Amino acid sequence: MSLFESFPLSELDRKARQVFGNQVVVKALAQRAAFHRLPRYVSEYLIAKYVRPESWREDLDSVQTKIKDLLPEVDRRELVKERLLRTGEVVLIDPIEARIDLKNGQRWAKVDALGDDKARVPAALLEQHPGLLLGGLWGTVKIRYAPQVDAEHPNEILHFTPFQVGPPDLAVYRAGRAHFTSDEWIDLILQSAGYAPRAFPSRRHRLLLLARLTPLVQSNINLIELGPRQTGKTFLLRNLSPRVFTISGGRTTPANLFVNLATKAVGILGTRKVVVFDEIAHTTFGDTDATLSTLKDYMESGQFSRGARSFATDASLVYTGNLDVQDDRPDERYRHLFEPLPEELIDSAFLDRLHGYLPGWEIPKITSEALANGVGFITDYFGEILARLREDDYQTTASRLEFAPGMTRRDQVAVERIASGLIKLIYPHGEMTPDETKEMVQLACELRQRVHDQLVAIAPGEFKPRSIGLAATTASDAAQERMTSVAHADS
Repeated sequence: MSLFESFPLSELDRKARQVFGNQVVVKALAQRAAFHRLPRYVSEYLIAKYVRPESWREDLDSVQTKIKDLLPEVDRRELVKERLLRTGEVVLIDPIEARIDLKNGQRWAKVDALGDDKARVPAALLEQHPGLLLGGLWGTVKIRYAPQVDAEHPNEILHFTPFQVGPPDLAVYRAGRAHFTSDEWIDLILQSAGYAPRAFPSRRHRLLLLARLTPLVQSNINLIELGPRQTGKTFLLRNLSPRVFTISGGRTTPANLFVNLATKAVGILGTRKVVVFDEIAHTTFGDTDATLSTLKDYMESGQFSRGARSFATDASLVYTGNLDVQDDRPDERYRHLFEPLPEELIDSAFLDRLHGYLPGWEIPKITSEALANGVGFITDYFGEILARLREDDYQTTASRLEFAPGMTRRDQVAVERIASGLIKLIYPHGEMTPDETKEMVQLACELRQRVHDQLVAIAPGEFKPRSIGLAATTASDAAQERMTSVAHADS
C-alpha cells in the first residue's frame, strides 16, 4: 500500500504538493515513536530525504534502524567513548556546536555523546558548514581518537553531514502563497508547525497560534504567554528551528545569556534568533540585579553591554509559564495577570517592555487529535524561511494606519512589530486587503492592551487606563467595509 493510500490527502494537501513539490512532507510520519528523540526539524529532514511514497514502510524502518544504531541514549554515552577508545573511530547522529578559542588558536566542537570531552574541528569543515558556529547543527558525525596528535584533547571530527535542506528560495515561497486563500494558507502554516487545523475551528484560535510564531519572523519582539498546562506554549518554537533556544526553568546567568567574561564567548542572545524562557515562574537569575538590568536594556534597544564590550543583536524573547484558570478564564484570585511571575520580574519597567501578552487560557490543550497528519512544509525548510522573513519590514504597513490618541511610542512599536510578524506569516507575498491589514493590527493592539491593563493594576500611579487600538474613524471605516463586503456576498 502506497503512502497516500495509507494517509489520504485532503484538497489542501494535494494543492500544497502541487505548488511546493518536495518542500512538503506528510506530517504523520514524523509522529512515529522512533523519531521522538529528535527535534522535528531533524526527523522531517530524514523523512523527506530517505522515505519514498512507493516504499515508505521499508524506507521508514531503515531510517528508524539508523537512528537507533547511531543516536546513543544518555545512559550509553560511556559505551560510545569506550568504543571510540577501542576502535579509534565512531560514527554518530548528534547535535554539534563549534566554538573558537582565540587564546590558544583552536577550534573546538561540543558533541553531546562525548560529554565534557571536546573535539577538534578542521577549519575547512567550519567553512563548509558555518551553521556549526551559529548555534550548532544536527547531523551525522565521524570522530577519530588520535592521542598522538594531541594527548590532552585526542578527539577530532573527521567528517560531518548536516541534516539541513539547502538555502530556501523566498521568491518561490512568496509566489506559491498566491495560489492559496488566507484561510487555506493559515491551515497550511499550522500543519507545517505540527498542528491539525481541525482541532482549532475558530479563526481566532488559529491566529493566536500563529502569534506564537511571530518571534521567529520578527526581530526584537518580546512576548509573554501564561496559561494552563499542556497547551503547547513552547511546542511550536522548540521544534521548529535550531535558531530557537529554550531555557526550561532552572538558573540562568549573565554569562550564558550575554557574554562569558572569562572565556569571551557570546551567550545565547547573540547566537540564536529566539530565546524562550519556559516555566518562567521557576527560573532564577544569577546576579539578579545586573542580569535584569541588562535584560531590560536589551528588550528596549536590542543592545547589551558586558564588561567593556557592547553588542547589538536581533534575538526575540518569549516568556511562558502556567496560570490557573476557572471556566476557561484566569482564576479570579489573581489581582493581575502577571502574578504567577517571579517577584523580581513584577517590575513595571520590565513588564512595559513586553510587546504583547498572549491569552494562553483561550488555547485548547494539545491532544493526539491536535497533532498534524496532513501535508506541511518540511520543518527545517519552514524554519529557515521564517528566519529569512525577518529581513522583510512590514512595520510601515501598520504605521500607516491611524491609531487612537494617547498611545505612547512604546505602544506603537509593540503593535507595529506584532502586526508585522503576523503579516509575514500570513501574507508573505505582500498582497492583502485593507480589512486583512486591520485584522492583523487589531490583534496586535489587543495583545499590547493586555500588557498595559495589567500595568494599570500593578502601578496605578504611573499607568493610567487608555485605549490601544485604531482610531475610532479607522475602526468605523473597517466595520463599514466589512458590512459592504457581506452585503455583496449575500447578493
